[in-house]
Amino acid sequence: DTEYITKRGLFMLVNVENISPVKKKLSFEIPSERVSREIEKVYGQIQRNAAIKGFRKGKVPQPIIEKYYSDKMESDVLKNLVNETYPKALVEKKIVPVSTPDFESGDLKRGESFSYTVTFETAPEIAVKDYLGLQLEKRRFAPNQEVVDGRIKELREGMAQLKVVEEARPAAKDDFGMIDFKGYLDGVPFERGEAVDYLLQLGSNHFIPGFEEQVVGMVVGEKKEVAVTFPAEYGAPHLAGKPVTFEVTLKEIKAKELPALDDDFARQFGPYETMDQLTAKISEVFEKEEQQKIESELKDAAVKALIAKHEFEVPEAMVEKQQTSLIENLRLNLKSRNLDFDKIGTSEETIRTQSRDVAVSQVKGSLLLAAVADKEAIKVEDTEVEGKIRDIAAESNKDFEEISALYAANPYAKDTLLMQLREDKVIDFLIENASVTEVDALPEKH
Repeated sequence: DTEYITKRGLFMLVNVENISPVKKKLSFEIPSERVSREIEKVYGQIQRNAAIKGFRKGKVPQPIIEKYYSDKMESDVLKNLVNETYPKALVEKKIVPVSTPDFESGDLKRGESFSYTVTFETAPEIAVKDYLGLQLEKRRFAPNQEVVDGRIKELREGMAQLKVVEEARPAAKDDFGMIDFKGYLDGVPFERGEAVDYLLQLGSNHFIPGFEEQVVGMVVGEKKEVAVTFPAEYGAPHLAGKPVTFEVTLKEIKAKELPALDDDFARQFGPYETMDQLTAKISEVFEKEEQQKIESELKDAAVKALIAKHEFEVPEAMVEKQQTSLIENLRLNLKSRNLDFDKIGTSEETIRTQSRDVAVSQVKGSLLLAAVADKEAIKVEDTEVEGKIRDIAAESNKDFEEISALYAANPYAKDTLLMQLREDKVIDFLIENASVTEVDALPEKH
C-alpha cells in the first residue's frame, strides 16, 4: 500500500496488480473525510450557479440542490477525485499506459470512503538479449537483361503511334477498333448503352466480358449483333447479371506502329546520343533500385532475426493502432490511384483481420529496437534530424525552412521522425555486428 499526501488530504493506492505482462490494474481508496469535503465543495459550486424557478440565483436551498443536481455532483466529484489521484500514482510508480484506461468505481456517499479501480495496458518490460552476432543472409545483386529489355519495350510502347490499317483484313487481337454500338435489354435500348466513334483496344478486357472477342474477326464496314451478359456485380443494378445485345459497326481498324530502336529513339529520353548509352542508363537505374531493395531486405531480416530470439506479449492497443496506420496508408495509396476498398473488392474489416500478424510483428520489432537503443545508448543527434529534414525537403521540392517549420509545429510528426531515425540507427548497428552471408537468392516467402 502507498499513501500520498496532497494539498486536499490523503488518498491511498491500495494495490498495483499485474493482470498480465502488458496489463495492470490500480486500486485506489480515498478516505471518507476527503470524499465528504469534495461533495460539499461541488454542491457549493453548483449552488452558486444554479437557476431554479422560484429562487434567486445562488439562493437555492441545499436540499433542493441535492434533489435536482445529485447526478451532476457525482459526475464532478468522480472527475475531481480521479484527476487528483490517478495521474499522481502513474508518475510515482513510473507507469506509462498505452491504452485507454477502463475505470470502475464504487458508490459515492457522504461519510464513506470511495474506492475505484483503473485497468490499462502498458508496454512490456523486455530483457533484450542475443542481438549481437545475428546470422543474416544478404542477396547478391544479379544483372538482369530481361528487365532492362522490358523497360526499353515499355518506353517503345509509350512512343508508339496509332495508324489506320489500309489493307483489307479482319480486326485482330491488340488492334484498335473504331466502332459505333447500341445496346438493347429485352429488345429495348437502355440508357448510356450507345456510342459513336468509340475506340476500343481488342483484348484489353476493358469492355463487358465477351464483347471484344466478338469484334475480333470483323472487317471494316461490317455490322454485327453481339450478345453478352453483364457481370453480376455490375454498378448499374438494372443491368447487373442481365443478358443484352449490341448492334456493332466496325468503322476503322488502327494498329500500333512502334518506333525503331535506334539512336534517334534514344535521344528522345535525355542526354543520350546512342541506344547503348540509354541501355547503360536503364541498367544503372535498375542496379540502384535492386541494391536499395537488397538493403531493405537485409534490414527486414535483421529485425525478424531479433524478434525470433524474443518471446513476449504485446499490448492489444498498440497492435490496433498499428493496424489502423497500415489501413490508412493503404487507403491513401488507393486514393492516389482513384481507387478505394470497394473497388478492389475488400473492406476495412477484412484488411484489419488480414493485417493483424504484420501489425503484431511490427509492434514487436519497434519495442525490441527501442530496448536495444536504450541498452546501447543509441541516440539521434540534432544534426541527423536536420539532415533528414533536408532530404525530405529536397525530395518534395520544398525549402528546408518550410519543412523544418512544419515539423517544429507538429510535435507528433517530429517524434515519429525521431523514432524512425533511431530505429534505422539500431538496425544499422545490428547489421554491423551481425554475421552476414551473401547468397544468390533468398528463400521464397510462403
